[in-house]
Amino acid sequence: MPDRFARRQNRAKRRQQSLTFGSGFLASLFRRCLVLAVAVAGVNYTVLAGALPKPVLAARDEPAGQALAAQIRSSWPGESSERHGLIVIKSGKNKTEIPVLCQVKMHEETWETIYQTEATPSAAEERLVIIHSTNGPNRYLYARAAKPGAPLPEPAPVSPEARDEPFGGSDFSVGELGLEFLHWPGQSKLTSERRLGQPCYVLESTSSLNGGIVRVKSWIDEESLGPLYAEAYDSKGNKIKVFSLSGKSFKKDARGHWQLEEMGIDNKKTRSHTDFKFDVPKDK
Repeated sequence: MPDRFARRQNRAKRRQQSLTFGSGFLASLFRRCLVLAVAVAGVNYTVLAGALPKPVLAARDEPAGQALAAQIRSSWPGESSERHGLIVIKSGKNKTEIPVLCQVKMHEETWETIYQTEATPSAAEERLVIIHSTNGPNRYLYARAAKPGAPLPEPAPVSPEARDEPFGGSDFSVGELGLEFLHWPGQSKLTSERRLGQPCYVLESTSSLNGGIVRVKSWIDEESLGPLYAEAYDSKGNKIKVFSLSGKSFKKDARGHWQLEEMGIDNKKTRSHTDFKFDVPKDK
């Protein structure tokens, strides 16, 4: 078993050396998720002959869930970055596109993820700053211009109640952009499953203090610790939102590095869908 684990870790490190993030979007969690671009493209894992089977987890393991959530929360982006992109919102026959700038700014003990939309004829400019740390809760700062073309005011703290509000008119709420569910008090590790052909941990996050969404079930790739899929439920057990990545979410840049290009979320309640689409950096 130790030899098998060591070989698996070395294989992951070699693959990560050829991958870069750089989108700024959900950087604290998706830094490792880029490994999945290779996996989805056709890399399969095989069980070594004579290897012992993995122990079967209990149906619900709260200590293991707390440990997994803490490990994901403490993942640093690695470096500062900046990417331009579009927020594409589809509702019925209507389609809205909003230019957005996504940045990651590294500091000594914290890092910031910043999302800033451009003004359109029908929407004012917005700015969201999420301040992350490895051992504390997220802090949110938000600003919105009074009207299209007006200057942005200084970002102000966002109350816990306002974290359910959508950002840029999209299906992503402020708290979802900060992966706030990883900070909820309830974290349980469920029985592992496969998603997109990959073995995944299944994490269930719950909060009785939250508003509309009180439970999030997410599938985390076992090797990269990157999320492949997530479902959000209300207090009545209704599925409200579905977040997903796929093999089409990544694209190689001019240097041969995999870059996150697209991620989407379905809103079952409003019957709308939002994609974040990012420009793939060109070779300088």
